[in-house]
Amino acid sequence: MSNPNFQVKLGSAGASALTADTIPLPVADPNGRPGWSYTKVAAGEGGGGVGADDKFNYFFYSGLYETMKLKDVLSMSFLGSIDNWTGLSNQAPFFVIYTKMTGSGDAGDFYHSKHAYVLNKATNLIRTGEKCQFYCLSKPVHKHDDARLIEFATRIDTGTYDPQGEVLFMTLHSDSGALAPSVYCEELQANMHSFTRHGGATSIQLKLIV
Repeated sequence: MSNPNFQVKLGSAGASALTADTIPLPVADPNGRPGWSYTKVAAGEGGGGVGADDKFNYFFYSGLYETMKLKDVLSMSFLGSIDNWTGLSNQAPFFVIYTKMTGSGDAGDFYHSKHAYVLNKATNLIRTGEKCQFYCLSKPVHKHDDARLIEFATRIDTGTYDPQGEVLFMTLHSDSGALAPSVYCEELQANMHSFTRHGGATSIQLKLIV
C-alpha cells in the first residue's frame, strides 16, 4: 500500500492552495499543539454583519489529473479537536466530496455533485478540545492510538449520488453559519481502493505543520 508522508507548512504556497477561500486564515495553535487552529471571530456572527459568513475550507485531495470514482473512496479523516463546543451540531466541521462536471445535470458551477458527511450529535460524545480522529465512510486505515474515533455518519447530497462519478476534490469545511466555530487540525487523511490497473490501494496522510 502506498503511504506518502505529505506535509504543508503554515504560510507556505502549499498552505495557500490548501486553504483556498478560507477566512480568516488558520494560525499556529495558541496552546502549543503542532497543527493549525482556526477560530471564527467576527462581528455579527450567526446574525449577519461583516465576517458572519467566514469559514475554513481545506482542499486536501485534487483528482484533476486522476480518475478515482466515488466508489473508490474508502475513508476520509482528520486528527484534531473541536475547541468550541456548546452542543450545536454546526460547530463541528464536515467532509465534502465534489465530483467532476459532466455537462449534463451539473449541480454547481464547478462540480457535478457534492456529498457532505456530517456529525450526528445524538450518537456521539463531543468534549471540547479532546484530540480525536474524526472520520467518515470506513474507519481510517492509519489510526492514532491516542485519539478517540468519532464517525461523521450522515450524508447530505447536492445533486445525484453516482458511485461512478469521478472525484474532483475531497475537503474539510466549517459551517459559515456557525457561531464562533473553533477547530484544531494536525492531520488530514484519505484512503482509496485501487482505481488504476496496477496502482493498488493508496493513502494520503497530510500533516499540517507550523
